[in-house]
Amino acid sequence: MRYSESISIPFYMVNEEGTLTLANLVNLVQQVSEHQLHGRSSQLDLVARYNIGWVITQSQIEIKRMPQAEEQVTLWTEATAYNRLLCYRDYGVIDADGNDIVTVHSTWVMMDLSTRKIVPVIDAIVEDFGAAKVTRVKRLPRLPKFADPEGERTYWVRYFDIDTNHHVNNVHYFDWMQDAIGYDWMRTHTLTAANIKYEREVEPGTQLQSQYKVVQEDGKLATYHQVRVGETVNATAHLEWQNK
Repeated sequence: MRYSESISIPFYMVNEEGTLTLANLVNLVQQVSEHQLHGRSSQLDLVARYNIGWVITQSQIEIKRMPQAEEQVTLWTEATAYNRLLCYRDYGVIDADGNDIVTVHSTWVMMDLSTRKIVPVIDAIVEDFGAAKVTRVKRLPRLPKFADPEGERTYWVRYFDIDTNHHVNNVHYFDWMQDAIGYDWMRTHTLTAANIKYEREVEPGTQLQSQYKVVQEDGKLATYHQVRVGETVNATAHLEWQNK
Protein backbone atom coordinates (compact mmCIF):
# COMPACT_ATOMS: atom_id res chain seq x y z
CA MET A 1 0.00 0.00 0.00
CA ARG A 2 1.82 3.10 -1.25
CA TYR A 3 1.44 6.39 0.60
CA SER A 4 2.66 9.72 -0.79
CA GLU A 5 2.87 13.43 0.03
CA SER A 6 3.88 16.49 -1.98
CA ILE A 7 6.22 19.03 -0.39
CA SER A 8 8.47 21.94 -1.23
CA ILE A 9 12.06 21.32 -0.08
CA PRO A 10 12.75 23.71 2.86
CA PHE A 11 15.76 25.99 2.43
CA TYR A 12 17.12 24.98 5.86
CA MET A 13 17.57 21.37 4.69
CA VAL A 14 20.00 22.11 1.86
CA ASN A 15 23.76 22.59 1.70
CA GLU A 16 25.70 25.66 0.52
CA GLU A 17 24.92 24.78 -3.10
CA GLY A 18 21.17 24.60 -2.47
CA THR A 19 21.03 20.80 -2.68
CA LEU A 20 19.17 18.60 -0.18
CA THR A 21 21.62 16.86 2.15
CA LEU A 22 21.69 13.08 2.52
CA ALA A 23 20.69 13.22 6.19
CA ASN A 24 17.72 15.46 5.45
CA LEU A 25 16.66 13.31 2.50
CA VAL A 26 16.39 10.38 4.90
CA ASN A 27 14.61 12.55 7.46
CA LEU A 28 12.00 13.55 4.89
CA VAL A 29 11.21 10.11 3.49
CA GLN A 30 11.06 8.53 6.93
CA GLN A 31 8.73 11.31 8.05
CA VAL A 32 6.33 10.23 5.30
CA SER A 33 6.17 6.71 6.76
CA GLU A 34 5.54 8.26 10.18
CA HIS A 35 2.63 10.18 8.70
CA GLN A 36 1.31 6.97 7.18
CA LEU A 37 1.48 5.34 10.62
CA HIS A 38 -0.18 8.26 12.41
CA GLY A 39 -2.89 8.45 9.78
CA ARG A 40 -4.19 5.08 10.93
CA SER A 41 -5.52 5.09 14.50
CA SER A 42 -5.39 1.27 14.61
CA GLN A 43 -1.62 1.46 14.09
CA LEU A 44 -1.12 3.86 16.96
CA ASP A 45 -3.19 1.65 19.24
CA LEU A 46 -1.21 -1.47 18.32
CA VAL A 47 2.19 0.20 18.71
CA ALA A 48 1.17 1.57 22.12
CA ARG A 49 -0.32 -1.76 23.24
CA TYR A 50 2.82 -3.75 22.41
CA ASN A 51 5.19 -0.93 23.49
CA ILE A 52 7.38 -1.36 20.43
CA GLY A 53 9.43 0.99 18.28
CA TRP A 54 10.77 0.64 14.75
CA VAL A 55 14.56 0.42 14.34
CA ILE A 56 16.24 0.61 10.94
CA THR A 57 18.99 -1.96 10.28
CA GLN A 58 20.09 -1.14 6.72
CA SER A 59 19.34 1.37 3.99
CA GLN A 60 20.33 1.30 0.30
CA ILE A 61 19.89 4.60 -1.55
CA GLU A 62 20.11 5.22 -5.31
CA ILE A 63 20.41 8.87 -6.33
CA LYS A 64 19.91 10.19 -9.86
CA ARG A 65 19.94 13.71 -8.47
CA MET A 66 19.10 15.40 -5.19
CA PRO A 67 16.21 17.88 -4.98
CA GLN A 68 16.99 21.60 -4.75
CA ALA A 69 15.76 24.20 -2.27
CA GLU A 70 12.10 25.14 -2.82
CA GLU A 71 11.69 22.40 -5.45
CA GLN A 72 8.26 20.75 -5.46
CA VAL A 73 8.56 16.97 -5.17
CA THR A 74 6.46 13.96 -4.22
CA LEU A 75 7.71 11.67 -1.45
CA TRP A 76 6.35 8.13 -1.27
CA THR A 77 6.75 5.05 0.87
CA GLU A 78 5.52 1.46 0.82
CA ALA A 79 5.89 -1.47 3.21
CA THR A 80 6.56 -4.24 0.70
CA ALA A 81 7.10 -7.44 2.72
CA TYR A 82 8.07 -8.92 6.08
CA ASN A 83 9.21 -12.15 7.69
CA ARG A 84 9.70 -13.29 11.27
CA LEU A 85 12.36 -10.71 12.09
CA LEU A 86 12.61 -8.15 9.28
CA CYS A 87 10.30 -5.69 7.61
CA TYR A 88 11.06 -4.28 4.16
CA ARG A 89 10.09 -0.71 3.30
CA ASP A 90 10.81 1.30 0.15
CA TYR A 91 10.84 5.06 -0.32
CA GLY A 92 11.20 7.39 -3.26
CA VAL A 93 11.31 10.96 -4.49
CA ILE A 94 9.59 12.02 -7.72
CA ASP A 95 10.13 15.43 -9.31
CA ALA A 96 7.48 17.69 -10.86
CA ASP A 97 8.01 16.07 -14.28
CA GLY A 98 7.27 12.61 -12.91
CA ASN A 99 10.89 11.43 -12.85
CA ASP A 100 12.10 9.06 -10.12
CA ILE A 101 15.14 10.89 -8.79
CA VAL A 102 15.79 8.97 -5.53
CA THR A 103 14.94 5.39 -4.55
CA VAL A 104 15.50 3.86 -1.11
CA HIS A 105 15.30 0.22 0.00
CA SER A 106 15.41 -0.40 3.75
CA THR A 107 15.08 -3.12 6.37
CA TRP A 108 13.59 -2.64 9.84
CA VAL A 109 13.13 -4.58 13.07
CA MET A 110 10.81 -4.16 16.03
CA MET A 111 12.28 -3.27 19.41
CA ASP A 112 10.65 -3.61 22.82
CA LEU A 113 10.99 -0.11 24.26
CA SER A 114 11.18 -1.41 27.85
CA THR A 115 13.87 -4.09 27.40
CA ARG A 116 15.62 -2.47 24.38
CA LYS A 117 15.66 -5.94 22.78
CA ILE A 118 14.61 -6.94 19.26
CA VAL A 119 11.33 -8.88 19.15
CA PRO A 120 9.66 -10.96 16.40
CA VAL A 121 7.57 -8.96 13.96
CA ILE A 122 3.95 -8.58 15.11
CA ASP A 123 1.74 -9.60 12.18
CA ALA A 124 -1.19 -7.37 13.11
CA ILE A 125 0.94 -4.23 12.83
CA VAL A 126 2.46 -4.83 9.38
CA GLU A 127 -0.54 -6.52 7.77
CA ASP A 128 -2.47 -3.28 8.11
CA PHE A 129 -0.11 -1.72 5.54
CA GLY A 130 -0.69 -4.46 2.97
CA ALA A 131 2.80 -5.96 3.34
CA ALA A 132 3.11 -9.58 2.23
CA LYS A 133 4.48 -12.16 4.66
CA VAL A 134 7.41 -14.09 3.18
CA THR A 135 9.62 -16.89 4.48
CA ARG A 136 12.74 -15.96 2.53
CA VAL A 137 15.15 -13.49 4.10
CA LYS A 138 16.03 -10.89 1.49
CA ARG A 139 19.34 -9.23 2.26
CA LEU A 140 20.69 -5.94 1.01
CA PRO A 141 24.35 -5.88 -0.19
CA ARG A 142 26.84 -6.76 2.53
CA LEU A 143 29.31 -4.20 3.82
CA PRO A 144 32.87 -5.04 4.89
CA LYS A 145 34.70 -3.75 7.95
CA PHE A 146 38.26 -2.51 7.45
CA ALA A 147 41.36 -2.13 9.60
CA ASP A 148 43.30 0.42 7.53
CA PRO A 149 41.39 3.72 7.52
CA GLU A 150 42.72 6.55 5.41
CA GLY A 151 41.44 9.09 7.89
CA GLU A 152 39.21 9.53 10.90
CA ARG A 153 37.52 12.17 13.02
CA THR A 154 36.25 12.08 16.61
CA TYR A 155 32.71 13.07 17.63
CA TRP A 156 30.62 13.08 20.81
CA VAL A 157 27.00 11.95 20.91
CA ARG A 158 24.98 14.96 22.01
CA TYR A 159 21.63 15.19 23.75
CA PHE A 160 20.20 16.62 20.51
CA ASP A 161 21.24 13.50 18.56
CA ILE A 162 18.77 11.31 20.49
CA ASP A 163 15.30 10.57 19.07
CA THR A 164 12.01 9.48 20.63
CA ASN A 165 13.19 5.84 20.73
CA HIS A 166 15.93 7.09 23.10
CA HIS A 167 18.79 6.21 20.79
CA VAL A 168 20.87 8.10 18.21
CA ASN A 169 18.71 9.04 15.24
CA ASN A 170 19.97 7.10 12.22
CA VAL A 171 20.57 10.18 10.05
CA HIS A 172 23.41 11.43 12.25
CA TYR A 173 25.61 8.57 11.07
CA PHE A 174 25.47 10.03 7.55
CA ASP A 175 26.66 13.40 8.86
CA TRP A 176 29.51 11.84 10.85
CA MET A 177 30.61 9.77 7.87
CA GLN A 178 30.52 12.51 5.26
CA ASP A 179 31.94 15.19 7.53
CA ALA A 180 35.00 13.03 8.26
CA ILE A 181 35.99 13.07 4.55
CA GLY A 182 36.37 16.82 4.73
CA TYR A 183 35.05 20.06 3.25
CA ASP A 184 37.12 19.95 0.05
CA TRP A 185 35.84 16.46 -0.85
CA MET A 186 32.22 17.40 -0.29
CA ARG A 187 32.57 20.52 -2.46
CA THR A 188 34.12 18.65 -5.40
CA HIS A 189 32.10 15.39 -5.45
CA THR A 190 28.46 14.45 -5.92
CA LEU A 191 26.92 11.49 -4.11
CA THR A 192 25.23 8.94 -6.41
CA ALA A 193 24.54 6.00 -4.07
CA ALA A 194 24.73 5.03 -0.41
CA ASN A 195 24.44 1.77 1.51
CA ILE A 196 24.56 1.88 5.30
CA LYS A 197 24.18 -0.88 7.87
CA TYR A 198 23.55 -0.19 11.55
CA GLU A 199 25.22 -2.77 13.79
CA ARG A 200 24.90 -1.52 17.37
CA GLU A 201 23.46 1.45 19.18
CA VAL A 202 25.74 4.33 20.11
CA GLU A 203 24.94 5.44 23.65
CA PRO A 204 24.28 9.06 24.67
CA GLY A 205 27.45 10.87 25.76
CA THR A 206 29.71 8.41 23.94
CA GLN A 207 32.91 9.42 22.15
CA LEU A 208 33.13 7.80 18.70
CA GLN A 209 35.44 7.66 15.71
CA SER A 210 34.23 8.09 12.14
CA GLN A 211 36.73 6.36 9.83
CA TYR A 212 36.91 6.21 6.03
CA LYS A 213 38.97 5.04 3.08
CA VAL A 214 38.75 6.03 -0.60
CA VAL A 215 38.75 3.31 -3.28
CA GLN A 216 38.28 2.85 -7.02
CA GLU A 217 35.86 0.04 -7.92
CA ASP A 218 35.27 -0.90 -11.58
CA GLY A 219 36.10 2.64 -12.61
CA LYS A 220 33.79 4.15 -9.97
CA LEU A 221 34.92 6.36 -7.11
CA ALA A 222 33.74 5.12 -3.71
CA THR A 223 34.35 5.54 0.00
CA TYR A 224 34.02 2.99 2.77
CA HIS A 225 33.04 4.19 6.23
CA GLN A 226 32.70 2.86 9.74
CA VAL A 227 31.60 4.46 12.99
CA ARG A 228 33.17 2.78 15.97
CA VAL A 229 33.38 3.12 19.73
CA GLY A 230 36.68 1.63 20.87
CA GLU A 231 36.99 -1.78 19.19
CA THR A 232 33.25 -2.06 18.49
CA VAL A 233 32.02 -1.18 14.98
CA ASN A 234 28.58 0.40 15.33
CA ALA A 235 27.82 1.19 11.68
CA THR A 236 29.37 0.63 8.25
CA ALA A 237 28.66 2.28 4.91
CA HIS A 238 29.62 2.34 1.24
CA LEU A 239 29.14 5.60 -0.68
CA GLU A 240 29.54 6.11 -4.43
CA TRP A 241 30.59 9.45 -5.93
CA GLN A 242 31.25 11.28 -9.14
CA ASN A 243 33.39 14.35 -9.71
CA LYS A 244 31.50 17.62 -10.09
